[in-house]
Amino acid sequence: MELLHAFFQKIPMAALFVSVAIGYWIGKLRIGNFQLGGMAGTLLVAVIIGQTGVPVDPVVKDMMFALFIYATGYVSGPQFFASLNRKTISQLHLALISAITVFVLIFVIAKVMDLDKGTAAGLLAGATTESASIGTAGEALQRLGLGADKIKELQANIGVTYAITYLFGILTVIFFASRVAPRLMRTDLKREAQNLESTFGGTGTKLTPGQYDAFGALRARVYEVTNNDAVGMTIADLEARFVVRVEQAAHHEKRVDVTPDLTLQTGYRLALQGKLDQVGHAGKFVGKETANLSAIGFINEERDVIVTRKELVGKTIADAGGMLDLKHRFGVYATRLRRLDQEIPMYPQTKLQSGDVVRLIGGAEDVNNAADLIGYSLVPSKVVDYVFLGLGVLAGILIGMITVSAAGVPIGLGTGGGCLISGLIFGWLRAKHPTFGNLPGSTAQYLRDFGLAVFIASVGLATGPQAIAQIKQYGVTLPVIGICVALAPCLVMVFYGRLVLKMNPVLICGAITGNLTCTPGLNGVIDAADSSTPVLGYTVSYAISNVLLTFLGPVIVFAV
Repeated sequence: MELLHAFFQKIPMAALFVSVAIGYWIGKLRIGNFQLGGMAGTLLVAVIIGQTGVPVDPVVKDMMFALFIYATGYVSGPQFFASLNRKTISQLHLALISAITVFVLIFVIAKVMDLDKGTAAGLLAGATTESASIGTAGEALQRLGLGADKIKELQANIGVTYAITYLFGILTVIFFASRVAPRLMRTDLKREAQNLESTFGGTGTKLTPGQYDAFGALRARVYEVTNNDAVGMTIADLEARFVVRVEQAAHHEKRVDVTPDLTLQTGYRLALQGKLDQVGHAGKFVGKETANLSAIGFINEERDVIVTRKELVGKTIADAGGMLDLKHRFGVYATRLRRLDQEIPMYPQTKLQSGDVVRLIGGAEDVNNAADLIGYSLVPSKVVDYVFLGLGVLAGILIGMITVSAAGVPIGLGTGGGCLISGLIFGWLRAKHPTFGNLPGSTAQYLRDFGLAVFIASVGLATGPQAIAQIKQYGVTLPVIGICVALAPCLVMVFYGRLVLKMNPVLICGAITGNLTCTPGLNGVIDAADSSTPVLGYTVSYAISNVLLTFLGPVIVFAV
């Protein structure tokens, strides 16, 4: 212990990286379907290492939190603002009810049990698995005019309480959303998910993320016109009849310009592209398949496109496909839909939202033309617009400095709240005007994960010396309270969502995990439902609650 103390005293930075490395290793260990997760593992390891006494640089801690919270807002910005509309009013309503329930319960518990502000804020962060509220609550404590030692003690209590209640909060949400909620609603989650899939036009085929229908993927074949029935038919008629795309044509080793009114002649070679069965039917009608590719050759492209076109937002996939006529007009297929990094089932009646990411596949030129009508392309790039990033974080810091006096106490958003606001706005601006402000998805994910990991490790290292005292004071009380705080909003959401909002049970279960920012809980519901439809209830709820719970940290501090 003395050797570790001397080492970490001399090189405090080493303690941060040791905490992250070991914490993420522990977080990957799986017990059944449960994993602790890297953040919780990092905090637990940091608390243990913190017992040796490790100096924590507050500048590093604040900087990493600012980057994490800004990146979180930046990524969520388009989806957050898109969620504020009448079409998602039920999920927005449920998110507000959940946040109010959490606040009231923690406020009552804090008053009855005489919990200090730090413990109450840590209970919020742990039971709802909202790590960002650790930072916003910790900043709020500094505005209360308390002594430095008292602030340090309360901030330590936030970290310890979070570490203890997080595990019980996440387990409660996973078990309740996947097992208890369906029973309370007297529904079979699998059957209900199948019914929901049918209303969206689902085929019943079960595909996990990354899988696709091998016989439905885009295929290209070359056929020579030999059948008399095809001679004299125009390209437009052939494409419309068999739902294929004539990408190129050649005759006597020379390229023939493909136009809708081009008339087929004996000996023409056609490059047909489309779904495998459709290409096969069209090929049999045209003539015989050939390996002669002279004068024929084209490049396919797979591209992710963010939906920004106003006319498409709120439309079903079927309606949007009809508006754009991707298959006939462009020969392009949409193969994947993602929302807030979650795979969304592509059923005909699934509605598009601003910020959704659609994957297109087809000829390179066709994909480019189709993408322009959908939104803007996520062209793979490692270039970061550091001017935009720097101004965004600076704007958040300035917003956080704004204070309003209430009962003689200066109240403000702090750096965390300010950077969250600026991240939401700057992310929304980037979606509306994609010519500037590039922040690649992988970079944004890195800023979120690494920023939060270092911040959490810093909190744990500073918490270490007070951890034992906090545990001795409350004992098993904190785990029990953590379960209660996680369970109460779950129960309220089930009955309010079902009886008042008349929401589908599958969407309610997904919304429970989203409103408590519990992605492992969503995975549990997906497994229980044997369907990806719960994601439809998760995404909007997560986008809204991620903001509400982050701002609830300072509210708890000021109210308790």
